[in-house]
Amino acid sequence: MTSMRIPHRRTIAAGPAFERALDQVRCPSTWLRWLFLAFFLAFSSVTFAQDATKPEAGAPTEAQEKTRADAVPEVPPQAFPEQQARIDAWQATLERVERALQAESIDEATLSELRSQLAKIPVQAAGLKVSLQPRLQVVNQRIDQLKPADEQAARNQTEAIKLEQAQLQSEAAGLQGVVQQADLIALRAQQDIDAIGERRRALFTGSILQRSQSLADPSFWLELAAATPETLANQSRVVGHWFGVLVERTGRSAAGILVVVVGFAAFLLSPGRRWLSRRTSRDPSVLYPSRLAKATAAAAITLANLLIPAIAFFMLYQAMSILRVLPVDLATVLRPVFFGLTFASFFYGLSIAVLAPERPSWRLVDITDAAAERLLPVIVAMAVVNAGGLALDAFLKATYAPLSFAVAAQGLGAITLGILAMVALRFVAREENDEDTQRTSSAWRLLIPVTWAVAALTVVAPLAGFVAFGRFAALQIVFTTAVLMSLVLMLRLADEAISYGFSVQTRIGGFMRQAIGLKTNTISQIGVILAGFARLVVLMIAVMALLAPWGIQSEDLVGTFTSAFFGFEIAGFSFSPSAILGAIVVFIIVIVATRGFQRWLDGRLLPQTSLDTGLRTSIHTGVGYIGAAIAGLVAFSYAGLNLQNVAIVASALSVGIGFGLQSIVNNFVSGIILLAERPFKVGDRIEVGQNMGIVQRVSVRATQIQTFDNVTVIVPNADLISGQVVNWMHGDFSARLKIPVGVSYDSDPEQVKRVLLEIAKDNPRVLQIPEPFVSFTDFGADALQFTLFCHVGNINADAGAASDMRFEIAKRFREEKIEMPFGQRDIHLRDLASIEGLVRDLVGARAAAPATAPSPAAKAGAKRKKSPADAADE
Repeated sequence: MTSMRIPHRRTIAAGPAFERALDQVRCPSTWLRWLFLAFFLAFSSVTFAQDATKPEAGAPTEAQEKTRADAVPEVPPQAFPEQQARIDAWQATLERVERALQAESIDEATLSELRSQLAKIPVQAAGLKVSLQPRLQVVNQRIDQLKPADEQAARNQTEAIKLEQAQLQSEAAGLQGVVQQADLIALRAQQDIDAIGERRRALFTGSILQRSQSLADPSFWLELAAATPETLANQSRVVGHWFGVLVERTGRSAAGILVVVVGFAAFLLSPGRRWLSRRTSRDPSVLYPSRLAKATAAAAITLANLLIPAIAFFMLYQAMSILRVLPVDLATVLRPVFFGLTFASFFYGLSIAVLAPERPSWRLVDITDAAAERLLPVIVAMAVVNAGGLALDAFLKATYAPLSFAVAAQGLGAITLGILAMVALRFVAREENDEDTQRTSSAWRLLIPVTWAVAALTVVAPLAGFVAFGRFAALQIVFTTAVLMSLVLMLRLADEAISYGFSVQTRIGGFMRQAIGLKTNTISQIGVILAGFARLVVLMIAVMALLAPWGIQSEDLVGTFTSAFFGFEIAGFSFSPSAILGAIVVFIIVIVATRGFQRWLDGRLLPQTSLDTGLRTSIHTGVGYIGAAIAGLVAFSYAGLNLQNVAIVASALSVGIGFGLQSIVNNFVSGIILLAERPFKVGDRIEVGQNMGIVQRVSVRATQIQTFDNVTVIVPNADLISGQVVNWMHGDFSARLKIPVGVSYDSDPEQVKRVLLEIAKDNPRVLQIPEPFVSFTDFGADALQFTLFCHVGNINADAGAASDMRFEIAKRFREEKIEMPFGQRDIHLRDLASIEGLVRDLVGARAAAPATAPSPAAKAGAKRKKSPADAADE
């Protein structure tokens, strides 16, 4: 009740209070306070309205809701368990190898084992990447196809399209992840392989440059002499133990030897021995054997000297090992002994095959008989020393001889091989200095000073304390000589065998000619290409063999070449020889398909149409150019080239091409115009300037015209477009012939007209419609001029009708007594009487002049007897 009464009381007292309020408003300070209060209330109401419309924390806005509605559903990347398992296995191998490489000292065997574990990983990783690239490209193309063009298209996409796009993006992400992991695996493996190679080369360098006692030091030989009695006694005990074991196992030893003897006897009695004898025999009476015969005989001799001792030693060693005859330490000696003897036999057989002493017609290198005969004993001595060195090293190691004995043996062996190499080089240099026998190429002559330097180092290094280096250099001389002679033999054999195999006389050439339909030249070209490829392979094998002793293994080279084949980068640009090779193959396939389609058009389709020969030729040419363009585009796409980038480069080069190749482009465009408009076609008779002939071929650059003199004229197409061309067969093969004839003024014009018309009508090649006619052309200075006009059906076939009618005109005019006059001229001489007087005076002066005295030369000539020729001349 109280609260209700208070307002009532205030309402009653409102009158005086209102008046007081008006008085306060009228005051300026009061008015400002009211204005501030109103502004505060308005600002508070706006802030309250904004707070009321503001969403709660964490609630999405309207734009976010719209974006979320248009967004593609999120799908995790697709997993590829099979590929991921392979990557995980590679990663485990890499981690294991990298942990092993952290050790400070690793021997050569361990490094080789680690290298073999990593050898296939880069190639396999590259293969995995290549296998996934096509699918990744397809998925990316589908994603690009489903990508909306703008926001409106994105809002209009259905849920099914969004889900498909999300799945494709998931698959692309998974594929891209696998590809990136494969790239990383290949990079890590290659880096580890490079690290292993560096470690191996460091070990190799340290081993060959290890310093030992000098052979020129007398103290070395004194120490060696002091240790000799004890070493010999120890070796006697070891050798005695070996013989004791062999004597205890006499039966088994005899059985092993018997196996080898029986096998060798079986070979001697088998047909293979006779076949090998025929292949290895070189008849010295054959002065000019074929290149293939020389190469095959040399190869047979080399293989015989390699395989026969290798098989014999292998059978002996295996038989004694199976029968448990050999002691363990003796087996370690026999292996290098057998290897050294086998290499010595191979080296000797290779030298016999290449040098062919006493058989100059069978020799594979250009040296004389004397040089070949002098070189052969030196080569045999080098082979024996090399085999003896290997056997002695193995024997000293098996008998636990002091290190000084190994140093002495290796040093003396190196010096001996170096001296023998110098002797051989002296013989070769003497051969090269002979001017009559300088037939070797300069590349081979450069090896002589290089080998001299290596041989000198081989002799000097052991004397300076570098026995290991001297031994290595000596072995390299022998090994390099064997590789180079093998290279000569294999290059000759590859060339001749492949060239002969792809000749028409062989089964391969006959099959390719009869079954495939290749021409003889094409078969020969295939043989030449394959022979070149074989030469390249042989050279690569020789290079790898020469680099192997220097610590560069063939696996490293093959791995490097394989990685480079699948792709490498230069200055940020990626190159893939495999893709380029594939693009070339694709280009060839499309071109071959285009040629086949052209042959089908020419042989089957176009002959069934009513098109003329010229239009058929234009279609054939156009199809060829279109096929070539398609082949180029497909090849570029297969190689991974972006055609947009090619277009950008082409547009940048268009200005230079326009200036530098203006005439070529002009002819090209003119050729396209000629093929499209066809103002003349193949087979037409045209005149271009002073040349008349038959069109043989119309290409995009020039047109070939064969004149009636059987001369081919190449006319640029730009000249045919800009110049004047007379086409006798454009649209119609018929043509009008014009034969001008002149008769004397005494002839009857009507008679002449009748005779000419009869001649034209009687000719079978002249058309009667349009009818021939005769035109009285002019009153000439010497004759009445007539012209016979007639038409023929084919200007090419009936062009000789004009000549036939001229023969007939000459014949009929004689029969009809119609004279064909020729030009006559009268010569009038002025003042003829004075000319006659001058001639008479000149003749009289010569007759009255006295004879001049003969000269001394004339008198001497008169005394000589005249020859029959002079008498005849007089």
